[in-house]
Amino acid sequence: MISMDPNNDEAYSIVVFGASGGLAKKKVFPALWSLFRENRMPQATKIFTFTRSPLQTKTYRLQILPYMELDKHRDPTKYNLFWTTVHCVQGEYDKPEHYVALTEAMVHQETKHNQVRANRIFYLALPPIVFDQVTLNVSRKCSSTTGWNRIIVEKPFARDDISYKAFQTSLCNCFRESQIYLMDHLLSRQVMQNFFALRYSNHLWGETLNHRHVAAVMISVKCELPVSVNRADYFNQFGIIRDVMTNHMIQVLAMLAMDQPYANTADDLRAERLKILRQVLTPNIGDVVLAQYRNNRRESEPAKCGYTEHTYIPKDSFTPTFALVVLHINNRRWSGVPFILRAGKALNDTKSEVRIQYKAVDCETFPSDSTDIRNELVLRSFPTEEVFMRMRLKRQGEDICLRESEINLRVDDRGPKGLQGLPGYLLNVFQGDQTLFMRSDEQCEIWRIFSPVLSTIDSDRPRPLHYDFGSRGPLLAYRKAERAGFVFFATDEWHQSEETLEYTVKKSKQLIGPHTALKPVRDPRSKRPSSNP
Repeated sequence: MISMDPNNDEAYSIVVFGASGGLAKKKVFPALWSLFRENRMPQATKIFTFTRSPLQTKTYRLQILPYMELDKHRDPTKYNLFWTTVHCVQGEYDKPEHYVALTEAMVHQETKHNQVRANRIFYLALPPIVFDQVTLNVSRKCSSTTGWNRIIVEKPFARDDISYKAFQTSLCNCFRESQIYLMDHLLSRQVMQNFFALRYSNHLWGETLNHRHVAAVMISVKCELPVSVNRADYFNQFGIIRDVMTNHMIQVLAMLAMDQPYANTADDLRAERLKILRQVLTPNIGDVVLAQYRNNRRESEPAKCGYTEHTYIPKDSFTPTFALVVLHINNRRWSGVPFILRAGKALNDTKSEVRIQYKAVDCETFPSDSTDIRNELVLRSFPTEEVFMRMRLKRQGEDICLRESEINLRVDDRGPKGLQGLPGYLLNVFQGDQTLFMRSDEQCEIWRIFSPVLSTIDSDRPRPLHYDFGSRGPLLAYRKAERAGFVFFATDEWHQSEETLEYTVKKSKQLIGPHTALKPVRDPRSKRPSSNP
């Protein structure tokens, strides 16, 4: 546990490598400010930036001012006090003597108040090309000899299984597993912790999350924004699968599918995650749908350019901006249940959620607009954090007819929410809690799952399908999900106009054949978007 006692004999130093980059400015420093503002950062904590370019505190605070959310939390005195803890150090990543200078700066601050122990956190917000140099020099020149040392590593964690072995070797030769924190700041701590409580302490969900009751699981990460110029080089090199599926989304899958840990400890939970990852079967190219957004060509609104029409993207790029991958788990609990990962840029909205879809119920007693009646357990982490259950109940009125309804399980309005997102994860690092951080051998299994299909994509360079900017993605991706066993529903908030619906049906018949029926539209009285694409 960390101490907030100002008389405590422990000093804390946080070093942010790559502080001049977008990740540090937009994510890391706002998270540090959040910890400081809420009095959750330990006393005697100092923050250091390490950059190749010259950096001064007074200019740096102006650069990141737009990301600090000061409009919501006006406290100039405290904000100024926060910046007194920040110290800038310039150095080259491949020069050991510059790390010695960094250590001297830390020691100077740590010994000001006669602290006996010096604890240090190293946050690597860096491109992979300098990773080896930084980890080696940090371990040799900057490690504390009187307290603990912890290192936070941001994605990408290499490109494939071969490059990851070098990554893992470099990391594990310099730091012990107990010191390594592989960061996934997209994972919602609140939602996943609620899911654990829901599953492991309630008989209803604990006994039904298996292949006898679950038809399919879909994990979605959708973004309505295009690839930005700041991330263009990275994204065009790595693509959507490496960007979110080989870290965040597969970690969510492991936490959903794993068996209950023996004890409520980080080691036991991570052991169960590793066990389930080892049981995930390697997909082939037939289990994958790749697509790339294009100009929407809509006359009714300003045109939005396609991926290769951006000035910062090569015109001949086949990098997918949308992917759907169907995975299966080879164990008794999940035998035959498809786990569908879906992610994309420039889609119709931005959301991150999991839908656990239960098998259909034969219900001929009550009239309904469909014979395929399914319940869904929905875990949504963005734009709101909530857990709810889609169900069917009787409509109002004298007639007995079913309607779509829900059980709302959200708990964020029943007391203090606590720290969420990256601030919460940084607090976990201070506390030494590795529960929601991947182990290096977990990431090794993840690359075992994805590397074969990524190798095929890299070598064959298949031409991706196209979907309009602002659409729901390629239709064939949804047909792939339906063939795997997932059912999409529509509600009144997502109803298409008759003209658009007619066009969609026409294109669907051209793509999948004239004798394939589209899924029926669900109850139009429901106010919540359900498993709509």
